Amino acid sequence: MQRLTAKKSLAYSLLLFTFTLSGALAKAQDRAALQVSEGQLVAKAACPRPISLMLTATTPNVVNSDFSALQLAAPRAWLNDPAINKNFLYTFQYAKDEKCCEVTSAILTVRMKANQSGQSKTSPDAGNDGISIMYNGAVVLPFSQPVYSSWSFNAGQTATKTWTLTGAALANLNATHRLSIYVQDDTMVQSATLQISGCCLSTSQ
Repeated sequence: MQRLTAKKSLAYSLLLFTFTLSGALAKAQDRAALQVSEGQLVAKAACPRPISLMLTATTPNVVNSDFSALQLAAPRAWLNDPAINKNFLYTFQYAKDEKCCEVTSAILTVRMKANQSGQSKTSPDAGNDGISIMYNGAVVLPFSQPVYSSWSFNAGQTATKTWTLTGAALANLNATHRLSIYVQDDTMVQSATLQISGCCLSTSQ
């Protein structure tokens, strides 16, 4: 009887040791996995040379190939132009100063004001004006929207568009180092900026 009890006690001790060892091994594996995961995150976050650039629309600059023939042929407005029936066209451009650079995020902000009233979303006044990103003569979707969000409104109504570039717009910016915008003809563009952030893998040419 005593020998049987001793065997049971030994078996219980071995089972308890096995569970304890398994738990310790699982915790060690979890810690190792966490360290690998953290290392991967650090590696992904590391950038040899981060870049940040703010482009501001100032003097007229238009790359004709980004706009349609109709847009190019229409009367043209520049910043803070109070006239109606004049389109605003502008191309942001920047020089690629270093090798192996990629823009990872870009934010376009355009501040506008109506040069005349707008009766509805489709009325032939400021109401039907739109804003778009253009590339090679075509609109870059989904970046084409009405300037205004409610109707009717009086002359002097303000509007701001802030777009975070994605998809084709960001790819085009990386490929050509430019971004073109178009604002329809009864709306004044008061300011336009393009904030660019990214990473360069080299500082040499």
